Amino acid sequence: MRIDLDCLIISADGATDSHALWFEFNKPVHLDDNMLAVALSTLCGQTYRNIYMDLSPAERTVKEVEVFTSASVTTNSSGHSVDVRREGHVLSFSGGFDSLAALSLMPDGTELVSMDFGGRFGRERTFFENFDTTIVSTNLLDTPLKKNSWSFMGAGAILASSHQRREFHTFGSILEAGADNLRSNPVAAAGGTFLPFKSAGFQNAPYVLGLTEIGTLLVLARYQREHIGNSLLSLASPGEEKLYRKQVLANIIEDRLGTDLHIPTVQKPARPHFAFGENFALDFLTIYVAKYAGHDIANDLVRDIPPEILNLGSQLDLTFYERANSTLYENFPAPLMGGLAGKLAGAKIPFYVERDWNDFSRVREALAKYYPVVAS
Repeated sequence: MRIDLDCLIISADGATDSHALWFEFNKPVHLDDNMLAVALSTLCGQTYRNIYMDLSPAERTVKEVEVFTSASVTTNSSGHSVDVRREGHVLSFSGGFDSLAALSLMPDGTELVSMDFGGRFGRERTFFENFDTTIVSTNLLDTPLKKNSWSFMGAGAILASSHQRREFHTFGSILEAGADNLRSNPVAAAGGTFLPFKSAGFQNAPYVLGLTEIGTLLVLARYQREHIGNSLLSLASPGEEKLYRKQVLANIIEDRLGTDLHIPTVQKPARPHFAFGENFALDFLTIYVAKYAGHDIANDLVRDIPPEILNLGSQLDLTFYERANSTLYENFPAPLMGGLAGKLAGAKIPFYVERDWNDFSRVREALAKYYPVVAS
């Protein structure tokens, strides 16, 4: 099943740029103009002043797209929306450590939707097509539309939402995905549902938001051990920073658990891609790596690490990296919290205790010099 679209972008000076956009599904999926309009809004973001869609979505959908895009939206005609009973879960599943950990913590029967962007991302499909997932292939990364909003990553789940009719939607977004998550009152803790996904009928259920990459690996060691090696190889190309970092973290977890996770050896980058202060997630993890793998390995990951960062782990336990941050789960959907807590307990991942919060504060203070947003 395939959708072909003609996209015409007209700039303020009248110049035009056209693109042939397509989405292809590996399974039959019922589509409607409402969800197609919402999915296309994720490719627009707030870049354009006027948007025309040759579709017939409901007036309510058009208004929601206008709110999200801050644009004047016109359509071919006005259609209808039908409120349907929704239940269950859907996961935007890339097959990487974080989304695989989210799947491990989610209930049985969770629907999977995976985006196949082609090109160098083909390695992801090689792994996730081993799961029962709805694969949405697209050429959108070949167009400038990819720059307008991060939410295009969930376009596949939105397109399939009128068919799957799921209530809760999950991304594999973890604690260090944004420096804001280290603040005393992080935005993500509010538990809001980003508007395009809300328009698709979803409620946000961030199953791994309170976990670090260390935490997700502990989840995988408990629930998905047989998939860790192949998941690792699907993450990035040989020689890339991301691939080497994930291998280093997985090796640390092997040592911490005293078990063999069958981690393949990957190529170390000839030179660390980032200097300290350039990549928050990497800098945050470097503190843990320096403590448990040594300063030499940490310096293989990041250039120019300040001595106070390298030595911080010798002063702290850093067990919070291996535990769940309750602040980031404060507004997790209440009916789902018992199931999440039970799965975390099964992976021997407790929530922070006082010592963890103290260490968390020390790490936040250390990183605030380089990422001021975490200080508030």
